[in-house]
Amino acid sequence: MRVITALFTAFLALQCVYSSRILGLFPHTGKSHQMVFDPLLRRLAERGHHVTVVSFFPLKNPPANYTDISLEGIAILGLETFDLSFYEQSNKLLKFLHLEKVVKQISEFTPLADMALNVCSKLVSFAPLAEALKQEYDLVFVENFNSDCMLGLLHVYGVKAPIVALLSSSPMHWSSDRIGAVDNPAYVPIVSAGYTNPMNFAQRFENTVLNIYYKVWFRHAVQIKEREILEKHFATKIPDLQELGRNYTLMFLNTFHSLNGVRPLLPGVIEVGGMHLDHNRKPIPHYIERFLNESEHGVVLLSFGSLIKTSSIPKYREEMIINALSKLKQRVIWKYEDSEEEGTLTGNILRVKWLPQYELLQHKKVIAFMGHGGLLGMTEAISAGKPMLVVPFFGDQPYNGAQATAIGFGKTVPYVEMTEEALTEGLNSVLSAEMRISARRVSKIWKDRQAEPLDTAVYWTERVIRWGNYDQLHSISRDMPFYQYLLIDVAAVLLLAVIMLVIILRLMLFATLRFIIGNVDKEKLH
Repeated sequence: MRVITALFTAFLALQCVYSSRILGLFPHTGKSHQMVFDPLLRRLAERGHHVTVVSFFPLKNPPANYTDISLEGIAILGLETFDLSFYEQSNKLLKFLHLEKVVKQISEFTPLADMALNVCSKLVSFAPLAEALKQEYDLVFVENFNSDCMLGLLHVYGVKAPIVALLSSSPMHWSSDRIGAVDNPAYVPIVSAGYTNPMNFAQRFENTVLNIYYKVWFRHAVQIKEREILEKHFATKIPDLQELGRNYTLMFLNTFHSLNGVRPLLPGVIEVGGMHLDHNRKPIPHYIERFLNESEHGVVLLSFGSLIKTSSIPKYREEMIINALSKLKQRVIWKYEDSEEEGTLTGNILRVKWLPQYELLQHKKVIAFMGHGGLLGMTEAISAGKPMLVVPFFGDQPYNGAQATAIGFGKTVPYVEMTEEALTEGLNSVLSAEMRISARRVSKIWKDRQAEPLDTAVYWTERVIRWGNYDQLHSISRDMPFYQYLLIDVAAVLLLAVIMLVIILRLMLFATLRFIIGNVDKEKLH
């Protein structure tokens, strides 16, 4: 009887897990961000969960149990919108003081605040979202990037489900302390750093200053202002968004240490880099397939991703790229949105409007990849074992490029420092037999895991559904005031003890001297 009861209880528990209600909240307009999360959301629906997703990029063919709430129309989508003329501006004084890179890095993050506030101001009155938030859920996914508005809305509508943060990159500067993870700038490079460990003094100094700056910037430019938007619209006080950010039960990172570098992690921080890889291959257009198969020495793939508007490259920089590529014996396929429908062929270079990047990187004729260092493209390249020439622009791209160089997976030529000679040298290095062998070795290490990244993400999602906040996955440091975390109170007591000891020793010394002097004076009198 006990066995039957136990089996029945287990059956009910499994039924509960495999028919849970899951809400996904994704307020960022970047297409590449959503591409990271889609396979997990789709897989969960296929496993029988009821998944509701609020995003700017609804699925074209959603599975059963999957409901899309589209945010299309409330903000401009992040598709081929980044104009590269931004990098043609230069300040001689900042360049002389070696501060130009730092200032540009800061200015790249500044628009993220305006984007967050614009979207938040629309979300508070978006009726379909309000209806979704009135339902009950077993788990909520929230993208942790440039906004905490969704955390405020979850509080306003009283959603009590465990919250799992999804990050399309390494932790943002304001992410780690939400779960008590260490981000000591002495050895943890910030997400936008252009260097890897070990860092020299100048790099550690820059890393420390920017680590502090970004936290303060996000606090005042985003969190405080989003809270004001929420309180004004709902006419009620809500908790500090910084405190609500500490309600995460779990955090998924689109990273894996063999590519993205080692950092201190916790049970509640799970690396699932590669979970977006779609093993259901899309067909390669016939004209591209023919171009590949007719290549005698292989093909180099060139793409600057979905956000950068490739046609905005200044003419002189475009000529640098063309001249360097034209020297190759290999053919080149270049994603270039202003091309003809079936490509524009110039010499050994075929420019195409769109390309199935993952499928091409898996193709035996593609032997190297030249890209901007976006994490999705790099993940696809390392999965295929194809070496990369990284031309980073902004965000996490400089760090990704530096890391690729450090592990022997590729070379980096920063866009702002790009010359024809540097590109030629970089391409020759990437296409060398040594680099191609190294890339295949790095790929094997990256793939060597206990489970596929998507399966890992599914397992931990369902574990949180099973146990919720009963399974403590964060560090207690998350809830400690800063003076305790930094041991300022302990240091103060130790300092006070040292001061007291010094005072006592001085008093004892003075007393001893007075005693000695007194005895000497008595002897003189006698």
